[in-house]
Amino acid sequence: MMARNTGKQPPRLGGTIGAFDMLHVGHLRFLQLARSRCDFLRVGVGSDRLLQHSKHLKPVIDEQQRCELLRGLSCVNDVLVFDIGLDQTDAAVDFLCAWPIHVFFVSEDWAGSQRFKTLEPALLEKGIVCEWLPYTAGISSSDIRQRLERDHQ
Repeated sequence: MMARNTGKQPPRLGGTIGAFDMLHVGHLRFLQLARSRCDFLRVGVGSDRLLQHSKHLKPVIDEQQRCELLRGLSCVNDVLVFDIGLDQTDAAVDFLCAWPIHVFFVSEDWAGSQRFKTLEPALLEKGIVCEWLPYTAGISSSDIRQRLERDHQ
């Protein structure tokens, strides 16, 4: 994937985070769109511990393999594991500022959530803009899990 920077301005650094368990086309479309809007895309993968704590589920694919899968995508430039819930606003802001990034890409299905009513202004205060990207309706890891459970009953 081509960088959008022509060299006349500093690179725009973007980032996003997610579970990325059972990587699917919705994830791919989101990441490709995010990458088209920045020059360098960092992706944070929720740790196995964080997913068990915050989503109350055991990941199907462990964190190291999820990182490896994401590193294999041409639209992703950097991948790391994160272990901080976005509901921990101060710690999450500190984590994202340490990357560093200029823009934080968020799926629009989170718009209006209490988490982002708190997080978005805190990030903006530090110079990080939230950019909302479309959610791929009808495709989710939760749906895939439900289909697998239903098919194996």
